[in-house]
Amino acid sequence: MQQQSQSSFWQPLIYLILIGFTFIVMPRTGTTYQLARCVQGIEVLFFIALLIQFCRDSFGINKLNWRINLWWLLYTIITYAFIQGSVGLTPLFKWLNIIIFLLCGVCYWQQDPINSYKHISTVFSLLIYLNAILLFIYPDGLWVDYEWAGTGDPRRYLFGNYNQMGFVCLLGITAQGMYTFATKRGRFNLFILIVVSLWTVLFVGSMTSTVGLSFLGIYILLHNLIKRPKIYITLFAIVYIAFFVTIVWLGNSIEEIGAMTHFVENVLLKDTTFTSRTDIWSNAVYKIQQSPWIGFGVQNVEWNMMYLDGSGPHNLWLMLLLQGGVILCSAFIYNVLFIIRNTFKDQTPSSVLGAVSICVFFIMSLFEAYNLVQTFLLLQLIYYSPLLKANPIEGKD
Repeated sequence: MQQQSQSSFWQPLIYLILIGFTFIVMPRTGTTYQLARCVQGIEVLFFIALLIQFCRDSFGINKLNWRINLWWLLYTIITYAFIQGSVGLTPLFKWLNIIIFLLCGVCYWQQDPINSYKHISTVFSLLIYLNAILLFIYPDGLWVDYEWAGTGDPRRYLFGNYNQMGFVCLLGITAQGMYTFATKRGRFNLFILIVVSLWTVLFVGSMTSTVGLSFLGIYILLHNLIKRPKIYITLFAIVYIAFFVTIVWLGNSIEEIGAMTHFVENVLLKDTTFTSRTDIWSNAVYKIQQSPWIGFGVQNVEWNMMYLDGSGPHNLWLMLLLQGGVILCSAFIYNVLFIIRNTFKDQTPSSVLGAVSICVFFIMSLFEAYNLVQTFLLLQLIYYSPLLKANPIEGKD
């Protein structure tokens, strides 16, 4: 009982600090720079404490830990071997964040999944509500990143660029939805979270996130009516791959597809170049073909502007191919397929919600590249979701 109460005290604190400073973006001034260094020191202490607990309690290392750590080791090696510009020790601290989250998974999520997801969803809910309040008070941003002036929107909000808000909302809704599906608690917070998240992405004009979160919200509301979800996810994968190959990689214009043109212009309220993304994608594909196997390492803004004519590739798969080529991208796909397969071993509402969340994430990642540490947090949430036991879905494949 005492160990459980200590866990209940430390878990929210660890998640608040880790998740908060993983997602919150602050200006790189003297005060915030020193604060960031203090947080990195706290992360090192968390790592040592969790490692001691891991060794003391003799927790086993599951397959997820091995796979993600091997992938991140590969990522870090490529980052330092083929670095484009200065990134300092950032990749190493990213890896440290990954290891801390993985240790939390083994020490907490695996042992007490219900309370772990409760604490995580609480932290994300607080961050999303705080972001909405700040967005209402400061609609033009909290600060301006002058390094990005001329390369994109320099306004910065709680989570940085406005396009990043959708991913934080996706994580929060997924964590709260999994907890609610498993325990039948927190339904009101889940509903409010969906409404506030949709208002947030609509307010800042992030239409891709709006479409993705709308799909997720509809699934959460109607999940009891959806049978055999594996079939729908398979169909989604086919359409998704077809879109990526024809539009993103081959550079075909969507103007040749009347229904797609109508959807982009009248629903997403974008032009058929997706705000000049098609030109950036073409430049990225041309660059990838010059080093297809190992890529070019992590690039800074100057490198992206020089070769892509944009602040970044604005696509998850192009980002992975640019940074680590086919080798890194294939390893990432292998991890994702392993996690999806794990969710369908026992089709509970929480685990299927995780699979749907991956689909929504892939939709959003067609037009935006998100932080990989944050991406692996989503994958970890989904990996452990089968532990949230509930009644299996009818019509299980």
